[in-house]
Amino acid sequence: MTAQAPAPPDRRAGSRSSWALARAEASRLTSYRSVRWALYALPVIVIAYGLSKLLLHDTDVATAWTHAEAEYQKALPTAPSYGLDFSSVSAANWYHEPRYMTATEAFVDMRALMSALGAAALGLGIIAGGADWTSRVMLTLSTAEPRRGTLFAVRAALTTAIAAGAATCAGLLLIPTLLLAGHWKGSLNGLDADFWTVLSGQYARGIVYVSLMGLLGYGLAMLLRRTSAALAVAFVYLAFAEKLIGDYAPDLDERHLQGVTFAILNDKPVIPLADSACMAGPGCEAIHVDLTQIGGFLTLLAYVLPVLFAAAWRHTRTDIG
Repeated sequence: MTAQAPAPPDRRAGSRSSWALARAEASRLTSYRSVRWALYALPVIVIAYGLSKLLLHDTDVATAWTHAEAEYQKALPTAPSYGLDFSSVSAANWYHEPRYMTATEAFVDMRALMSALGAAALGLGIIAGGADWTSRVMLTLSTAEPRRGTLFAVRAALTTAIAAGAATCAGLLLIPTLLLAGHWKGSLNGLDADFWTVLSGQYARGIVYVSLMGLLGYGLAMLLRRTSAALAVAFVYLAFAEKLIGDYAPDLDERHLQGVTFAILNDKPVIPLADSACMAGPGCEAIHVDLTQIGGFLTLLAYVLPVLFAAAWRHTRTDIG
């Protein structure tokens, strides 16, 4: 008998194996109770946040102007003692709009939502990268899947995809509730093409921002190989780094993660301090920002990439134990 030639290797085997690994890791990641409940609760929280605008706003403009006039009259007698000139000031300076003005406030609410989701994505990434180290399951996984680089990349991609998907769905749920608030308790004036262009850009940047925050948490946990250690580092940074930067490196103040978040999600054109009409005082810091949206993304990548590369190197080049 003539020996049969060996069958050619199935080039699709590696692809099938990678897809099987991705499905298994997706199931593992969503099996964590904290992740599963967070995903269940997300639409409820977002809709409740949007509908809360109906409760926090009203259309009683007359009462708002009456209150502003009363505050203005109350401040007039004390103005000279503080050296204030009220000749260019009116009750309008004390007026607070009670209505929900969608054309301006929608940007604030979208920024608030994406900022909160960024923090949540950081936690998601820490769970995705650290939970199996804490429970020692990573030892078994590394034995079952010897391709450490593939395992690392698949988990990173899944974390990013879940974070991006959550941000996408949250934004789509938020916008109708804000339109409802504007219709019933405010105004929909100004919702022109420019408004939707700016809001769409902010929404898209928010999705990318949330994805990168998830990747940052994942890289940090995989580098430290413990959920508690990654959470501690994130907490210490967020709690103390801003003050340390402000005290010892004020020029880098906007490079703190909070400043980076604002720059990325900011809906207004950047007003460099040098071009601002503001002279000095706390008000100046509130009306300008020097870090552009592109600068914000580059700074965030400067946070993410070194941590991610260090984590990938440690995972693929050092012992697991």
